[in-house]
Amino acid sequence: MYVDVHAHLDMFSKDLDQVIKRAKEKGVFSILTSGVNHSTNLKALEISKKYDIVNTSLGLYPIDALAKEVESEGLTRDVQPINVDEELEFIKKNKDKCLAIGEVGLDYAYCEDRFGQKEVFSKVISLVEKINKPIIVHTRKAEKDCVDLLESSRLKKVVLHCFGGNMKLVKRAEDLGFYFSIPSIILRLEHFQTISERVSLNNLLTETDCPYLSPVAGERNEPMNVVLTVKKISEIKNLTEDETKKIIFMNYKRIFS
Repeated sequence: MYVDVHAHLDMFSKDLDQVIKRAKEKGVFSILTSGVNHSTNLKALEISKKYDIVNTSLGLYPIDALAKEVESEGLTRDVQPINVDEELEFIKKNKDKCLAIGEVGLDYAYCEDRFGQKEVFSKVISLVEKINKPIIVHTRKAEKDCVDLLESSRLKKVVLHCFGGNMKLVKRAEDLGFYFSIPSIILRLEHFQTISERVSLNNLLTETDCPYLSPVAGERNEPMNVVLTVKKISEIKNLTEDETKKIIFMNYKRIFS
């Protein structure tokens, strides 16, 4: 059974029924739709109630947390101010309705306030330690600081979403027992092929980050494309697709059960 541990289904407003249907037809067992702020957290909870294969990850995106306006990947986001403590309290109250906390983390590419981001991320880590949930981490141009903060925590179930760090950091994170969720853009990016080659299959998961990071340039991504990721990883690991799929599914169960 295939898994997509990081998606943004709230962005499929017109044809989500068909998106879910196509995923089911491909054998997708679970899609973890992630929030990035209060409104998308609410939407993620709503979507997970409607679809049996959808679960929720409640998050606080580093840029949203600091209420920054950012233009990224062609999308301009003018984020309303967030009360971080109130949002963390909301996440805490809804901890039994979600499988994980995320996406959360650090992003130095589009926000220069490193101190503010670290302060928020430290608060998030403290909450996750208390409620004992897996954490799904976004890190962009901040990989070392992210790993440093996570290493100094008591967190064990850490998923590094679309990790862009160098191989030295990849090895360090693997040695800490962290997991890497590999996006379907692996078909186009050598970096994720290298991670999949060097990291044990026992530390790999699959994601789409849909509608972004499509395996085909210019096309919208969908959860069904985790099938392509498994196929590519199996080629890299010189295993059958079935063997690869089973191990990744067991990784998923180990973290999110």
